Amino acid sequence: NNNNNVDDYSAITFSTYFTPGIIAVVAGSMSGITGPIVKSTLQNVTLPHMRGQAFALLNTFDDFGRGLGPAFVAWMIENLGGRTRAFNIGVTGWILCGILNTMLFCTVERDEEKVRLGVEQMAADKEVNESRDWDENNEVSANNLEFS
Repeated sequence: NNNNNVDDYSAITFSTYFTPGIIAVVAGSMSGITGPIVKSTLQNVTLPHMRGQAFALLNTFDDFGRGLGPAFVAWMIENLGGRTRAFNIGVTGWILCGILNTMLFCTVERDEEKVRLGVEQMAADKEVNESRDWDENNEVSANNLEFS
């Protein structure tokens, strides 16, 4: 009879922690990929002359979150009734970020195409400007011809 109670407790413990455990493993393995995805996407959807500003802004907010994130969570733990509620709110923020990253999927190809066309246009403009500069500097006219 006593052995039966242990089996019941084990079944309850397993069923109680199995689903959250699987969710935690999947979420943990997928959360690490967000940084590289955001950075590579940002590079692909930003014109070359604007990338410095875009990455500066990204790194500013990333560092801001790393610095104030723990303080914000500590404040939530104190003011919202404990760690469970505070971390549930924090996970909700991650879910929101995941939804926003998923929404990028719908627009990223179009944005990459716009950047590709912009880079091609900039290259064509540069080529025209260089040939115009060459023509202006090496112009042959009757005024600068020397006859021997």
